[in-house]
Amino acid sequence: MTPPCRVFPASRLESEIQVTGGRVRKGGRIDLSACELFSMVQYECQIDRPEVSNSPVRCWPVQRWFRRCQDKKGSFMVETTIWEGMKKDESRSGGT
Repeated sequence: MTPPCRVFPASRLESEIQVTGGRVRKGGRIDLSACELFSMVQYECQIDRPEVSNSPVRCWPVQRWFRRCQDKKGSFMVETTIWEGMKKDESRSGGT
């Protein structure tokens, strides 16, 4: 079984990545927006009528975003899907 995953709002992502294992990362503050950006498309699928054997399956693309950041120990990946959306909304509204 995988270890429990901490849950926090996307608005705290930039401060949450500064800490790993309860300790501040070495090598200085990490600027999340300066980390390399990656994306991946996954699909969410639903069976129209699961009780019918030949029922159509409908799928929709779901794009997920990640950033690869660097600290003194090496690189680490952070999912930033919601955070990227928040940044886009802020830039549209002029940062307010």
